[in-house]
Amino acid sequence: MYNNLLHIHSWLRWAFLLAALYPIVRSFYGMMYGKQFTKQDNTAATILLALAHTMLLLGIILFFLSPTIQGALEQGMSAIMKDPTLRPLVIEHPACMIISVALIQIGRIKSKSAYEDRVKHRRTYMYYGIALIIILSMIPWESAPLMRGV
Repeated sequence: MYNNLLHIHSWLRWAFLLAALYPIVRSFYGMMYGKQFTKQDNTAATILLALAHTMLLLGIILFFLSPTIQGALEQGMSAIMKDPTLRPLVIEHPACMIISVALIQIGRIKSKSAYEDRVKHRRTYMYYGIALIIILSMIPWESAPLMRGV
């Protein structure tokens, strides 16, 4: 079960990245050229939010099922913090992903509450963009199925 969930989580990252890029690009153009915040923008934000929460849920389940993480937790936090391979896996990746999903959620709430279309686009662009930068910096690219052998 653990390996299946890990593969789903790993492959779903590509759908998430596409779902994140789409509203960011649309919001950039909407912000720059004063375009209306349409139903398509709303749908893109909803899909991104659903994928973000799905990825977070899968990540939390994987955190508790992972034999590597469970073994590391038995060693104690001081051992984890000293180990340059365990620290990103046990501490940095989960913390940054939780922060990123929170930023996506906040961006969605803030953009929905704005009255002007340009402000909606700006808030979407800003919050989703910062979340995407954090996510890109914390993805373990060496384990990505499409990146093996590169």
